[in-house]
Amino acid sequence: MATRKLLITGATGKQGGSLIKALRERNAPFEILALTRNTQSAGAKALSSSNLTVVQGDSKNPAPIFEAHKPIYGVFCITALAPGKAADEEAQAKPLIDSAIKNNVEHFVFASVDRGGPASENNPTDIPHFASKHRIEKYLKEQIVEKGSKMQYTILRPVCFMDNLTPNFMGKGFTSMWAGLGDKPLQLISSRDIGLFAARAFMDPESYQGRAISLAGDELNISQARKVFKDALGDDLPETYGFVGSGIKKFVKEMGVMFSWFQSDGFGADIPALRKEEPQLQDFGQWLKETSGFRKE
Repeated sequence: MATRKLLITGATGKQGGSLIKALRERNAPFEILALTRNTQSAGAKALSSSNLTVVQGDSKNPAPIFEAHKPIYGVFCITALAPGKAADEEAQAKPLIDSAIKNNVEHFVFASVDRGGPASENNPTDIPHFASKHRIEKYLKEQIVEKGSKMQYTILRPVCFMDNLTPNFMGKGFTSMWAGLGDKPLQLISSRDIGLFAARAFMDPESYQGRAISLAGDELNISQARKVFKDALGDDLPETYGFVGSGIKKFVKEMGVMFSWFQSDGFGADIPALRKEEPQLQDFGQWLKETSGFRKE
């Protein structure tokens, strides 16, 4: 039997890259088709290995990809957010869904976003890029039914990325906005663990078909995060002045809407249940020590 092929979008990014790493670590029996728009980029060149083919192409025009590499067993779809252009995410995902159905793909995994735990199913929210992912989820399920397809799907709904906390100004801007939530806790997920669950979905499709799973590994307010950071690394959480976070939320309107939603509603992943399903799920302290860009003092 020929090795089944997985087409992975966002292969040079955090989520797609995490999926590739998880598949490799588990010696998963797949040939990986790593989709990138630039095969000469440093990220693309770093992917080269056995059982992996770097494929140049664009998910907005996926027909040539499917034609050149058929049959493709599974697709991992992640959409890249362009600030102020939430509709562009749909332009990335819908043609890929159409081509997957047309080419008899057996399993489609979509990386979406949590919108309040169980409420996510019918809650697009007022956040433009959350709403666009909600529309993609609906389109995926509707097209499978309308086309009479046997394609199975899994929807992963991560919460806020731990990876937003970086040892630079952007990371400080993130903690400044987080601090603006006061005592309200924020659910967080390591991008590594999104890859872990995506790998599980492809390797054990019977357990993951038709599921939509909200993903989080920890839930902390800013005071708790400061303590965890200090305990884990012996240093203070990188922060900047509060007006920086306020300024970002004011001038990047979507960011302001999103953090307002964090304050009023918030994510709703069931962390204990997730940890029972995947014991390697990282909490914030583990992420800091194991896979973040920070180093212990």
